[in-house]
Amino acid sequence: MQYHKVVSELRTNKNIRVSDLLCDNMSRSSYNRYISGKTDIYSQHFLGLLEQLHISFSELDFIAHGYSNSKKDAFFLNVTLAADARDKEALVLLYHQASSLTKHTRNDFYTHMIDALEIIISYLEAKPYSVNKTSLYCYLLQAFTWTDYEFKFFQFILPFLSPTEVEPFLNKVERNFAKINNSNLYVAEQFRLLCDIVFYFFQHKNYINALHYINLLENFELAENLVYEKLLFIFFTNIKKLLLNQPSSVWKKPIDDCIATAQFLEMSNLSQKFEKTLTELKNSRK
Repeated sequence: MQYHKVVSELRTNKNIRVSDLLCDNMSRSSYNRYISGKTDIYSQHFLGLLEQLHISFSELDFIAHGYSNSKKDAFFLNVTLAADARDKEALVLLYHQASSLTKHTRNDFYTHMIDALEIIISYLEAKPYSVNKTSLYCYLLQAFTWTDYEFKFFQFILPFLSPTEVEPFLNKVERNFAKINNSNLYVAEQFRLLCDIVFYFFQHKNYINALHYINLLENFELAENLVYEKLLFIFFTNIKKLLLNQPSSVWKKPIDDCIATAQFLEMSNLSQKFEKTLTELKNSRK
């Protein structure tokens, strides 16, 4: 990725002097060699340049890809859509594409994607599969700190794992949540993952664990612009009231409102999850 060209263009377009971009211990000649593509620079100098340009690395990456998602992000989106639709043919095709890309790029992303696709395809075919022997599963367990990459992959394969396979991750997930503060970059991602974990435990009728993770959800303070997350928050905090045997007059209307809102916003997958969770929980309590 030729970030040096993007940095040069941004400096010019923003009318910023070279002297304003120079970081501690970085000379004008070092800057010029980097911009011309003759050499690389230390990471701290690179981050210093971005700070002076008032731009994050993720935003730079977005611009460098022509103001569009990277090939990896686009591939991940296609796989996610196929998995949500349980489209086995599309998943098999994407598996072959990932296998081909792995041979040419030797990139961990595509290696991990192959593992994820094998997990999902085996699940859909109801075939036994040793998930805990895959490089993706081992990587997620061994990674001490999770960022967007790890959150996305675990969230992606979560519905296709057995409770036994999920169990080793729970302490790790909670340790990562313990690091959260309301200015954390990954608040929305971690909140959504936590919601998926709650849905997972409802699916497996483990209401004790579901209640535990709803309690963790209640520690979040969500900004007003996080509408999707707020909808989930309202739904689960009222499902908790149902779990605790509070009268329907307390929880029924907020839950009905959540379902109606999801339907109004054409969030069909979410509204179906809401309805299925509510129905199964009510049936289990008869």
